[in-house]
Amino acid sequence: MGTEPLLADLAWLQLHDSAFPSGRFVHSNGLEAWLASHPAAGEPEIHAAVRAYIGGSVATLDAVVLGHAWLADSTETLVRLDHLDRAHKITRSARNSSESCGGQLATVARRVLRVVADSDYLGLVVTGHTPGNQAVVDGVVQRALGIERGRAIAGAIRSSYSGLLSAAVRLGRLGPMRAQQLIFDDTPWIADLARTAECAPLATVSSFVPELEIAAMRHETTSARLFST
Repeated sequence: MGTEPLLADLAWLQLHDSAFPSGRFVHSNGLEAWLASHPAAGEPEIHAAVRAYIGGSVATLDAVVLGHAWLADSTETLVRLDHLDRAHKITRSARNSSESCGGQLATVARRVLRVVADSDYLGLVVTGHTPGNQAVVDGVVQRALGIERGRAIAGAIRSSYSGLLSAAVRLGRLGPMRAQQLIFDDTPWIADLARTAECAPLATVSSFVPELEIAAMRHETTSARLFST
């Protein structure tokens, strides 16, 4: 499958489709609580908050880890990447979001994507022997599907970005057409983030989005909420 670019592109589209049951779009990563505490926040503030999360966490941590997972040549390396990713997620909410999505993706991929059915690493994720962060699982699955490394990284960043804007839409704080326009207008920015992440060494990984991280911790104690995190 990896030798046929069109098939890889179609698989890439399937993975990032909202209908694919990986749980990518059930988390707001603190945005729901942040919006609740900023009732007067308009589009500029929401846009800035979303960009801060993508630029300060997804692109600098998860996208980099995904790229290295794509390159990994052993299960042991993947497990080390898994624990590295987890160590940089300082809130329980961030860990829960990453590991629940990764675990769900691993389970679904093993059942419906035959090329990864025998992956030792995904087997460890499903049985709970490694955290199963989404970035690592994504790297494994997308490489097996023949998806080019740079495209895999770019797709992860874009999906995270569109997922947060979608959360703002579902929470009634942003119009759906305006969200799509923001995604389109920010395509060059996303591409720049992807190119930087593709070249980044593991020693540079970081995650620092304090305002949304604090909001995510508050979200854990909220009884009425739409999103899991």
